[in-house]
Amino acid sequence: MSVTLTVTDIEVGNQIVEVFGTVAVASNYPTGGDTVDWTALFGQQSVRGQIVTTSMTDPTFGPVQASFTVQGGTPNLYNLQQGSADNNWKMRGYTSGSGGAEFTGGSAYPSSASGDKIVFYAAFRKLT
Repeated sequence: MSVTLTVTDIEVGNQIVEVFGTVAVASNYPTGGDTVDWTALFGQQSVRGQIVTTSMTDPTFGPVQASFTVQGGTPNLYNLQQGSADNNWKMRGYTSGSGGAEFTGGSAYPSSASGDKIVFYAAFRKLT
């Protein structure tokens, strides 16, 4: 399973397209982290009606910078692990308690994660 990325805003600069959005998680946390597919952003429109247009060939691995953050909810941590392609990055989740242990692979996301509002930021090179 993979996380679902939903665009909420886009800022288009001279060379960079900055994309902001929300992250929805599935019912189970896969061992090694949940898959992040940046190609799922293609065609999504922001509230301003701008379309995400990015160059996935430079770099070939997706955004030049990206992060996941929790707004509200618990102080769980979510970080990104770059994949070998733009559709196989990993989001890894860590509990706020238990010494920051990674979520249990193959089990349901912890109840604390269901209350998290996870948001993302990603910067892509603009097509020229």
